[in-house]
Amino acid sequence: MVVGTGKYTNTNEAFPLDRKTLNQVFLRSFFADASHNGETGSSAGWCWALMPGLKQIHKNEEDLALSMGHELEYVSAASPVSTFAMGVTLALEQQKSDLETIRSVRTAASAAADSFGRALFSYAVIPLTAAGCCALTQAGNLFGVALYFIVLAALSCALRYGMLYLGYSRGVRAAETLSRHSEALKHASRLAGIFMLGAMTFLFVRGLEAGMYARVEYQSVSLAEGLRNVLPGILPLACIGIVWRMLTKKNRSLLQCVLLLVVIGLLGALLGLFGGFFVSPLPLPWLNL
Repeated sequence: MVVGTGKYTNTNEAFPLDRKTLNQVFLRSFFADASHNGETGSSAGWCWALMPGLKQIHKNEEDLALSMGHELEYVSAASPVSTFAMGVTLALEQQKSDLETIRSVRTAASAAADSFGRALFSYAVIPLTAAGCCALTQAGNLFGVALYFIVLAALSCALRYGMLYLGYSRGVRAAETLSRHSEALKHASRLAGIFMLGAMTFLFVRGLEAGMYARVEYQSVSLAEGLRNVLPGILPLACIGIVWRMLTKKNRSLLQCVLLLVVIGLLGALLGLFGGFFVSPLPLPWLNL
């Protein structure tokens, strides 16, 4: 492996990359994380994705080998937003910047883009898409299952394409902006995910309320209706508060919160708390009152 140290022989700025070359980098970026390992991260796939641009920039074979050597250093490219760092790197390579500058900017830009992309997809995009598609499937439309994959694939393509061109056109200025505001962007993505989970929890509890009944003086009285009259929205508020505490105070993951809701749903169905929506398979005495 060529060690990526030294200086380029040809330090003249190269011609700007055409759209055909950038589109090749975009298509290859889908496989950039395929070679991920603990030692070098996604560097092999990263370098392979950048090869069409690097070949256009470095006509000298020694410069190309030197460029490939430092591009094979550790980098993470698991997020669709990581193409932003690819665009910034290609812009610096085109300018024939100092290798240490390229190395430091690439490391900062890739780390910021990868962490922001993970937060955006894990906390906002995936929960929002899942909520909408679940609503369709609950209504009996099986297209909701296919729509989930179609929407995520389309968003991934749009982000990869747009962020690649943004990083290439803005260069170092875009990397500095993303690095400066990366924490705020990640925090906003987490908050959006929490709000989305709260909305899903509210809808879930509303469904739970609809089937909860109590027997008072041999008359079926809706427990949910009584609670809404006394303390409107108390059950959704309590459930959202529990999920919020698990996320913020107990440092639990979204998966654990979702599993908790699934357990509550299963227990509610088994205990007959959902009324006419679900029929409990257990011979519970209060179901025959």
